[in-house]
Amino acid sequence: MLHLLLTRKIPCALLALLLAATALLAIAPGARAARGPEIATATVSQAGRDLVLTVRTAKPVALAKLQPRPDTRRASAAYLCFGFAKQTGAGADATAAASGTETRLCIGGPKAHKRVGLVTVDSTERPLTRTTIPARLKRPEPEKLVLSIVAGPTHPTGLRPGRYRWRVLTGSGGCKVRRHCTTTWPASGASAFRLRPVRAVGCTGGDAELVSAASTERKVVALTFDDGPSEYTDRYLDVLREKGVPATFFEVGQEMPGREATMRRILAEGDEIGDHTMNHVEDPGYAQIAGAAERIQAYTGFKPCLFRPPGGAENSSVIATAGSLGLKTITWDVDPRDWSLPGTAAIYSNIVTNAKPGAIILMHDGGGPRDETPAALPDVIDTLRAKGYGFETVSALLGDKILYRPYG
Repeated sequence: MLHLLLTRKIPCALLALLLAATALLAIAPGARAARGPEIATATVSQAGRDLVLTVRTAKPVALAKLQPRPDTRRASAAYLCFGFAKQTGAGADATAAASGTETRLCIGGPKAHKRVGLVTVDSTERPLTRTTIPARLKRPEPEKLVLSIVAGPTHPTGLRPGRYRWRVLTGSGGCKVRRHCTTTWPASGASAFRLRPVRAVGCTGGDAELVSAASTERKVVALTFDDGPSEYTDRYLDVLREKGVPATFFEVGQEMPGREATMRRILAEGDEIGDHTMNHVEDPGYAQIAGAAERIQAYTGFKPCLFRPPGGAENSSVIATAGSLGLKTITWDVDPRDWSLPGTAAIYSNIVTNAKPGAIILMHDGGGPRDETPAALPDVIDTLRAKGYGFETVSALLGDKILYRPYG
């Protein structure tokens, strides 16, 4: 009888093993499919203000099939994301912040070459926010992707300077078993990265040239302010920050002492500083132009590349002298004559009537009472925006760049 029971149990055991093997085979394809793009290597670095994410995959990735704003809890999600969690502690034992949130930058979709998905998730993978931000994606090799995210005064990712733990997450959309839906690189743990603060240190394009407007069909203008820094300058900056608009301030050397903090604020908020001579003299010589440039650099660490002659009085000698100092001479093509205190309405009307693509607009934040101009500025910005205009610093308007360097 015992022998009979044993002989009956053996086939049952074999059947159980067969069923288990069948189940594993059914799971394995789903698990393999869920791995998504296989990551060979990945790096995170900082280039000035830019956050640069590089990933090399085992074979080329079809970006159009990846979701830029995935919910990674879903088995149908296909994605390739860099995840960042704020680090607490130091060294190998550092952990994510107590909040458990992670910021993810996800590559994919029909606009992958110029936009990247931005998703924040909680400790349960539940998305808290999902959007997209501007980015540049290049594919220098079939298996290599390089994503660059350019930061303004605040980083578009929401990441603040500090230490982070980062990883790469992938999923294929073919997942059949929930626990197999996401794979990570590194396979366990995360890598460390420190996002450093940056400061403006210079700009490109400083040559012996005279420019009064940009030659462009783009509906973009540059707001410029002369004769500061002054007790009014922070009011201008408050308006610019509220409206999210950059501008260029041409500053007089004799007005700078005691206002170093305001000058540093100008640069920290994404605006630009230009040279307006030491003592606001027309037909300035080398010492007048060089003196103001040296003081700007001494007070802020920023080497200017723009010069504006007081009164707009320029000639070949002034242009050549400025050029020898790495400064491009900038005048204007829209002048509301706000220095003469014509009234807030007149300042507003002159600017919005005469603005055109590529315009360089002259205003003043120093040199006398300046209540009218900051009062007109919000409506000027709102009206030009309603007409489809954007705003840039003079250097950006002319196709040049502000140069940034990490510090700390």
